[in-house]
Amino acid sequence: MSAHRPLVAAALLATTVLSLAACGAGSTTSTAAASASPAVATSPSASATVPQQSSATPAISHTATAHPSAPGKPAQGTPAADCTTAAQRPGHRVVNVVSGTAGSSEIAATATKFICGPNVDDDGYYQPAGSPTTFKIASGAQGELFTLGNTTATRGVPVAQLIQHADDCGHHRPVDRPYSCFGGNYDITVDVAGHITHISELYHP
Repeated sequence: MSAHRPLVAAALLATTVLSLAACGAGSTTSTAAASASPAVATSPSASATVPQQSSATPAISHTATAHPSAPGKPAQGTPAADCTTAAQRPGHRVVNVVSGTAGSSEIAATATKFICGPNVDDDGYYQPAGSPTTFKIASGAQGELFTLGNTTATRGVPVAQLIQHADDCGHHRPVDRPYSCFGGNYDITVDVAGHITHISELYHP
């Protein structure tokens, strides 16, 4: 029986060694596994304050830029100067005589329009307008023609002479001095019946 004790002791020793070896291997494996696990990087906290952009859209300025008015432009509503004012004479009118019948008391004449402005020479002029109309000359009417001499002035003449002169100028015939033709415009006044009471030749260079 004593011969079996060494064998039992040897068996127990071997079992103990194996157990210790197994424990050591397990510890080593656990340690290696622990050391092999990668360290998880600590990320910044999701609750960290992040600067927030304002959702409000910046207001856009719509301030209008003032534009200066054009220099020299007259104010709206201000009437321009009427250059025809100087040609207006109450009770008078200007006609352009185109013909006259000698020995009668009638002339044919058109109405006129006064042309003036900054680009018109001689302070403006009368231009024939419309169709000829017959004018009767009243009994006792006065007539005047321009004369050429040291000065240019009008001279009173008989109505019959004025009619003949107007007809000659209207047909571009020569006239005797000191008279001349100046375009056929005459200033007239009329009575309530429309008959000429005064007729005066107008000078135009």
